[in-house]
Amino acid sequence: MFNKHPWIISLLLALGLGIWLASGSINGDQAGTEQASDADRQTAKHAPVAIKVRVATVHSEPVERSIVLYGRTEPNRSLNLKAEVDGRVEAILKKRGEPVKAGDAIIRIAANDRPHLLEHARAELAQRRLEYQGALSLKAKGFQGKAELARKKALMKESEAKVAALQRELRNTVVHAPFDGLLLERMVEIGDYLNVGTKLAKLVDLDPLVVRGDVTQADISQLHTGQKALVTLSNGQRHEGYIRYLSRVADEDTNTFRVEVALDNADAHIPGGLGVELQIPLETIMAVHISPALLALNKTGVIGVKWVKDNVVQFTPIDVVRSDTDGAWIRGLEEQTDIITVGQAFVREGDQVETQQGDS
Repeated sequence: MFNKHPWIISLLLALGLGIWLASGSINGDQAGTEQASDADRQTAKHAPVAIKVRVATVHSEPVERSIVLYGRTEPNRSLNLKAEVDGRVEAILKKRGEPVKAGDAIIRIAANDRPHLLEHARAELAQRRLEYQGALSLKAKGFQGKAELARKKALMKESEAKVAALQRELRNTVVHAPFDGLLLERMVEIGDYLNVGTKLAKLVDLDPLVVRGDVTQADISQLHTGQKALVTLSNGQRHEGYIRYLSRVADEDTNTFRVEVALDNADAHIPGGLGVELQIPLETIMAVHISPALLALNKTGVIGVKWVKDNVVQFTPIDVVRSDTDGAWIRGLEEQTDIITVGQAFVREGDQVETQQGDS
């Protein structure tokens, strides 16, 4: 039959081929579907998972930016009183540590024979004035030459100088305070013999009290005389003063500039020689107060703060405006910022995160 109808064989072969091709297509679709499912599962398995971090919302506040120096209190003036005449110390009129006013007597040196010498010099001066007046009268009548008149005038001037010198010596036997201050030290006792130039006592002026500090080359341009300054003593007391002096030549060894701040110290309750913190306000800017525990490093090792915006980690290097015992005020953040408080070590800038509010 197949020999008589060869077309039947052709039809059967075509049907078999079609069935075979159809079965391969079905198996291929199934395998492709299974492979696609496996790929989707692998993609889902390796897709990045958002890390959970805890954040705290902070707000910017106006803060004064300032220069902070560490200085030392010093007297406004300091003077070593010295003897201007020879003689023995006859009396000590002020005690060590006692306040004095300008003109107060501090030490008296024995006058010895100076009052008698002064009395004799005055008598001699009176005589020579009479002689000079007589010479003038004779000169007017033509009985006195110019040379003799000049000689008598010179003698009179010599006597005047001697009287003035003895008066000055007698005044200098009593040593007076040249300005208001404090008798800090006394180097002599009653009975000591003094020569001209012997140190007698040290006098200091503590009002105003001067706070001396050194400012860097970067900061000197931001300061000016009359500028307000805050001084914090070691006991925590704070006092307000003003800049009275700025050096215009840097120290050769430190390349810093000397700055002096004057403080009112009328009752001398602040002593000299104290180490203090000197704060000079510059401007008011917006800043955020943070704890040192919130500081983190970025991938390049820069210190800053990690925070979150739209669930993405941001990083801002710290720019310290002012520091205190609780932390630091930094600028550069937004007016309202979600700072990462827990988990900052496990995320980097640009990471996607899930946030949860809370300080710790």
